[in-house]
Amino acid sequence: MPQRLTRRRLLKTSASAAAATIARTAVAGDAPAKPDDINLAVIGTGQHGRQLINTILKIPGVRFKAVCDIWSYSSRYSSRLLKARGHVVTVYEDYRDLLAAEKDLDAAIVATPDAFHADQTVACLKAGLHVFCEKEMHHTLDGARRMVRAARETGKLLQIGRQHRSNPRYHAALDLLDAKKAVGRILHVYGQWHGHKRVPYGWPKKYEIDRATLDKYGYESMQEFRDWRWSRKFSAGPIANLGSHQIDVFNWFLHALPKAVTASGGRDYYDFYDWYDNVSCVFEWDYRAAGKTSTVRGDYHILTATDDGGFFERFTGDEGSLTISENESLGGIRRQRNAPEAEWEKGLQATPPGRNYPPIPYPGHPDRVKPVHQYHLENFFDAMRGKAKLTCPGEIALAATASALKVNDAMKAGRRLEFKPEEFEFR
Repeated sequence: MPQRLTRRRLLKTSASAAAATIARTAVAGDAPAKPDDINLAVIGTGQHGRQLINTILKIPGVRFKAVCDIWSYSSRYSSRLLKARGHVVTVYEDYRDLLAAEKDLDAAIVATPDAFHADQTVACLKAGLHVFCEKEMHHTLDGARRMVRAARETGKLLQIGRQHRSNPRYHAALDLLDAKKAVGRILHVYGQWHGHKRVPYGWPKKYEIDRATLDKYGYESMQEFRDWRWSRKFSAGPIANLGSHQIDVFNWFLHALPKAVTASGGRDYYDFYDWYDNVSCVFEWDYRAAGKTSTVRGDYHILTATDDGGFFERFTGDEGSLTISENESLGGIRRQRNAPEAEWEKGLQATPPGRNYPPIPYPGHPDRVKPVHQYHLENFFDAMRGKAKLTCPGEIALAATASALKVNDAMKAGRRLEFKPEEFEFR
């Protein structure tokens, strides 16, 4: 089991070293360091890495020590942002140099392209750091398994960025399904992600990465670096980049792993980049309820040329349906007319016609609602301090990775594929 966070700062014997320690701990408004403060590095400071940085700045007790990115434009931007907030960080291009030089780190955020996650995460874990790694874990199942094994071997925490797992609204939705039986017996699930329109990313030409650096890290061009999500070298495509979040919700809420999947899709709208721009798939799960096991099927769709309908997950049962989304304006509960009034319905104001209820609110006071990633990051830091258990450790995330990657296999095979139990194991 991972151990409670311990400080690894040693007394310095020289006056200069002591001065350096004082300078580095005098951050965040010159507040003195506390015993459970967390020293953090961020590997990957692109758009999403910076989103995580801005979110972490809302969380007390986290001290940024280093940032790393092969694009100096991104790393400089992040270092200046952090300096303005009182965090003086060292900037690195190569994560290996960061790990060799930084000796008082407790944790690392890994927010690089998927193909680099396994090597970087494993190296951080073996260096004694807890890791928060963005999804997808890796663009291969073997890479994802390496990450889980390294966490087990080192005893360090590995949290994967499937933020739904820490979202209070999703926990409230699961309680409505499980404890309150808000839809009765689940018969079918549906989900979609319409959005993330595929357009080539630009960049300030004067800050372009030089040819030698691009070659060093395997990029054929600056455009490939910017649009890595659509390259088979660096990504497993839309089903991993987008769909794996929602597939994970299906697995979680059904308390089951899929037994089969059928898929179809293609690059039918765009004429550039490797990966398909749409996919439609049908998953099958063995679902157990009231002592009976039956098959639940789920339709899932991704479209990247439109945002019509947005993104959500729906669970349909014999007494109604529940729709949930990270977009808190979407979703709600619909009860069938002939379904008996449930205890949880009493006192609620239904929306006519019928018994339709608005989107599930955040539990507690609405003024306390946080950005969706903040709940998940707080869970990671609380787990490091021994105050919580991870909501999405590598073992759980691996199942969603295996589920998503199988869709690509089914598209290639052009037929229904069954899952084998060992596909969900990290061995």
